[in-house]
Amino acid sequence: MDWPRIGGTAAAVVVAVLVVSGQVSVWTAESGALAGDRPVHALLLAVATVPLFVRRQRPLLVLLLALGASWVQFELGGEAFQPWFAVLLALYAVGAHADRRSAVIGAVATAVAVLSGDIPRLLAGDRVEDVVPAWFVLAGIWGLGRWIRSRRRETADLAARAARAERDRAAHAAQAVADERARIARELHDLVAHSMGVIVIQSQAGRRAVDDEPDSARAALSAIESSGRQGLAEMRRLLGLLTSPEDGSVTPQPSLRGLDDLVSAVRSAGLPVELETVGELTGLPAGVDLAAYRIVQEALTNILKHAGPATARVHVRHARGLLEVEVCDDGRGARDPQPGRGQAGMRERVALYGGEIETGNLPGGGYRVRARLAVDGVPV
Repeated sequence: MDWPRIGGTAAAVVVAVLVVSGQVSVWTAESGALAGDRPVHALLLAVATVPLFVRRQRPLLVLLLALGASWVQFELGGEAFQPWFAVLLALYAVGAHADRRSAVIGAVATAVAVLSGDIPRLLAGDRVEDVVPAWFVLAGIWGLGRWIRSRRRETADLAARAARAERDRAAHAAQAVADERARIARELHDLVAHSMGVIVIQSQAGRRAVDDEPDSARAALSAIESSGRQGLAEMRRLLGLLTSPEDGSVTPQPSLRGLDDLVSAVRSAGLPVELETVGELTGLPAGVDLAAYRIVQEALTNILKHAGPATARVHVRHARGLLEVEVCDDGRGARDPQPGRGQAGMRERVALYGGEIETGNLPGGGYRVRARLAVDGVPV
């Protein structure tokens, strides 16, 4: 339900009832000051109540009109209750919708108007308990309005900060993806450059040996074919990547053949790790090999950083055109459901090679990263 709209409609109805009831009380009065000078009192009641429809837009002006009309009617002997309620509504509006300066002016004007009528009453012998409680009611109404304004501003600030944080989160996520794509593109660039370099070298050797050493020439052509296929596969994966314009030199990249060294380094950092490999891990496409290594590396790094006291298990399996990587631990799991830069990079790598990845907390405690990469180029 649209509660703000319903509240605004209800407030308008209350003001309309106040306006109508004021006029009815004047024109139906049979005696007293109201009956003695109906047009004047009707005008004063209209001045006190009708502006309430715009009290949120012009709170100080509406309050001054209500105070002035109420004070004049009181001096003329009017006994209608509507001006009192008009002052209450206008005073609350000043507290809730006016700036600090206007709110203070409204409070001072209300105090002057009320005291100018109540002090003579006290001096004339009216009891304090018949006069003073109204002061506290007015002060409480003004204070309530200021508190509501403060809460409303705090809520707006929180909403603005939340929206800004969401925009920043989206920007950071996009930047993380862009950075990781740029890094992957540079790595693939090195792989493709290596394949092209092999082709050039083998072509030169084959050209020199084609007449005198046919067998050597055939071997060179076979090497060219193998390198060309691998280079084409990497080039296809490279297409569509968005990368930064800067080129950076990178060192030769690791592969799954270095898993033992990686696990040893993690163990030396204080995390017990069990490593299990199934199938032949040599001869994999260089890009897939590198991606799988980076996934294991990132997952173990996250365990070191976030899992607390834990034991990790790394399982790598190559079979039937698929390379499966699973890294899990028995630590405390992930507390922040939002993925960080590392997970964004893993997902980019897996998507680049037509694979799939699953990450999340385990039912019995701990965290798991499971990825499947296509070795033969057929998406999983």
